[in-house]
Amino acid sequence: MNISLKGKSALVTGASRGIGLASAKLLAESGAGVVAVARSASDELNILAAAYDVHPAEANASTSEGAAAAVEAAVSRYGRLDILVNNIGATDARAGEGFLKLSDDDWTEMLEVNLMSVVRTTRAALPHMPPGGAIVNISSMNAVMPNARIIAYSASKAAVTNLSKNLALAYAPQGIRVNTVAPGPTETAMWEARLPADEEEKIRMAKEIGIAVGRFAQPEEIAELVVFLASDRASMITGADYIIDGGLVKTIH
Repeated sequence: MNISLKGKSALVTGASRGIGLASAKLLAESGAGVVAVARSASDELNILAAAYDVHPAEANASTSEGAAAAVEAAVSRYGRLDILVNNIGATDARAGEGFLKLSDDDWTEMLEVNLMSVVRTTRAALPHMPPGGAIVNISSMNAVMPNARIIAYSASKAAVTNLSKNLALAYAPQGIRVNTVAPGPTETAMWEARLPADEEEKIRMAKEIGIAVGRFAQPEEIAELVVFLASDRASMITGADYIIDGGLVKTIH
């Protein structure tokens, strides 16, 4: 399937690495002009910017000021915003310590980073999105598959999924679509400390935790779905939640 985003403008948050970086690259390869937002640009993002119509913008989009600055950077460059990919995310700093160990500050951090970044950036972006606009929010398969090690993260991502469905309903009359992509274990910085270096051990680990295809996802595979949902090829899709986890979630919902 050929996807052309020529003439479209896009904003990707959390774009310095992982799924955000891969999404920015594939959006640009598909013809979109991209403003790639991160708290600080990585070497990989700078290399991408040198090769494509990708423009790094330094901002913390989990704050109201940062979200507004990120959207302003995109609108100033392109005059409007056709595509928004809300990708910022972080897991519990005290993962595995249990619910009673999580303080109000721990909960606030997860909600600020995972949920309020979506709220704030989307709120800033919507006035600049024309009919045909698309928002893709990166949720998690943990939104529907509880994990006692990352309770606050799972709850905050479930909120992102619920928010997205409500936004899809609210903004469909304006021609703006909103969907979520819910990755499973993916080879990003979030998993670096837990993944073995040996490829055979990595495959064994994937099978042990129940990934049916027997391996971890690559960021580029998640980005393929993001770009499809952002494109006119998905013009009839809104309010949907796409789990992309290699068959890890096995329940019907």
